Amino acid sequence: MAGCSQQNREPTVARQTTTTAVTLFAELCAACHGSQARGGVGPDLSASRYKYGKNRSAITKSILDGRAGGMPAFGSHLKPEEAAVLAEYLLSL
Repeated sequence: MAGCSQQNREPTVARQTTTTAVTLFAELCAACHGSQARGGVGPDLSASRYKYGKNRSAITKSILDGRAGGMPAFGSHLKPEEAAVLAEYLLSL
């Protein structure tokens, strides 16, 4: 029975994580990267490669620490876990 209850929770956790990531993106990223993440003031986040690397650690670093040339640091606004959720979302685009 325990396996069944765990299987039932996993989709809920995934939906909550996705909802959190979409909300964070809308609040923090969409103004520069566009509501569809296709770029604007900031680069296209649906691209196959990123300037500083398209992997979880590079994206999380960009989110938390910012990057020279326009990417602001959100480390004072986000917990590392939230930045990681957002990074995973961006990797899924």
